[in-house]
Formats: sequence, structure tokens, C-alpha cells
Amino acid sequence: MKNIERFEKYIVSQKAVLIRDSKVLIVEFTNKKMGWDIPGGRLDKGETGELAFRREIEEELGFREFENLGVVDYDIWFTSDNIPICGIANLIRNDNDDIQLSLEHGDMRWIDEEDIDKYKYLWPELRRMIKKGFEKYKMLKELNQI
Repeated sequence: MKNIERFEKYIVSQKAVLIRDSKVLIVEFTNKKMGWDIPGGRLDKGETGELAFRREIEEELGFREFENLGVVDYDIWFTSDNIPICGIANLIRNDNDDIQLSLEHGDMRWIDEEDIDKYKYLWPELRRMIKKGFEKYKMLKELNQI
């Protein structure tokens, strides 16, 4: 049996790329020093991935229903406290519901693809992840799948 102690243990955080009218939603934490992010969060103990993702989107955006169009990108990095996090970004679709931000977020913005690089983000590779969300969104639109 392999020595399990040599393997890294990490936190999984599932996030949502939501695009409407060619703009992506970004949210700012109430503590503005943390930077901008996209909605979503971590699994609670005992939750499945899908259940946790749906719970987080409902908590952060107020959406009871949305379509998960699939993973667009992922990244693994270490926090300043040396805690490893695996971030998974999913493209979601909800064209009609009003957004009701949680108390965790103090502001939100809908930004164009060309404005992605103008913001400071919590995740090191979130710019890339959002851009990949736009790529998948455009591809699905061309295929008339959204």
C-alpha cells in the first residue's frame, strides 16, 4: 500500500461563470481587500459535488434553478497560509432570475470580455478561467445549444 502521507490534501471550490448579454457576472467580497470573484464556494462535509454547487449558487445568487453547462477550467494554488485549493469553474445558464447577493458579497458587476483584465481577483488564474468560460459560451451559441 502506498504511503498516503506523501499526497497533498486540498480544498475543492466550485465556481460559476454566468454570462448574460455577452457580459460575465463578477462579485466583490464585503471585505474588498480580497478582490473580485465569481459566485460559488466549497463543499460542506458529507455533500456531493453537485449538491454543494447548487447550494452555493442558491446562497450566493438566490437561484433555485440553473443549468450547469459543464466545466470550463480548473486550477490548483496555495493560499497565503499555504493551504492548497482546487478551483473548478463551471459555465451556468440562468437567463431570467434576478440576482440576490448574499451578505458575503457587497457588490457585483456585469463586465465585457475585454474588461476582464482590469480587475484584481481572489484566484490567481481567475482571468484565464473566465476567458475560457466565454470561449465555451460562444461555442455553444454557435452550435445553437444555448
